[in-house]
Amino acid sequence: MREYKIDEVKQIVRPELGNQVPLELFRILRIIGMREILGESSGAALYMIGKKVGNMIGAVSLEDFKNKIVELKIGIPEIELIDEDHIVVKLYECITCAGFPYTGEMFCDMESGIIAGLFERVYKKKAKSTQKKSWSTGFNYCEFHVLLY
Repeated sequence: MREYKIDEVKQIVRPELGNQVPLELFRILRIIGMREILGESSGAALYMIGKKVGNMIGAVSLEDFKNKIVELKIGIPEIELIDEDHIVVKLYECITCAGFPYTGEMFCDMESGIIAGLFERVYKKKAKSTQKKSWSTGFNYCEFHVLLY
C-alpha cells in the first residue's frame, strides 16, 4: 500500500465548495463510523493515527505547536509546563467533543495522539499523552497530560 505525503493531501481543487467540510460530517465519520468499524480498538487506532499526523505535521517550538493546533482547527490550546518531562494541555473548542452532551466517556484519542506527535518533534523525545478531562464528562475543555521520555 502506498504511503501518502502531506503535500499530496493538501492539493485540493474544489472551486465551488472550497477546502472545508462541516464539523458534523467529521464527527459522524470520527465518532460513529470509526467506533462502528473498529469497536473497542477505535481509541487506540485513533491515537496512533493522531500521533502519526502530529509527527508528519511537525512543530519546532511551543509557539509553533499552538499555531499548528489552531491552524488545523483542532482546538485552542493552553499549555502548562509542569517540569521538564510533564506538560498539561487544555484544549478549548475541541474538534471532536466541544458542545457534546454529557456521556461520562472521553473519546478524544485522535487529538491526544496529535498532541503527543507534535511534542515529539518539539522536544526530540518520545511522548505519551493521556486525556484526563473532556466536554463529554462535564468540562468546557479537554485536558491532556503529556509525559516526555
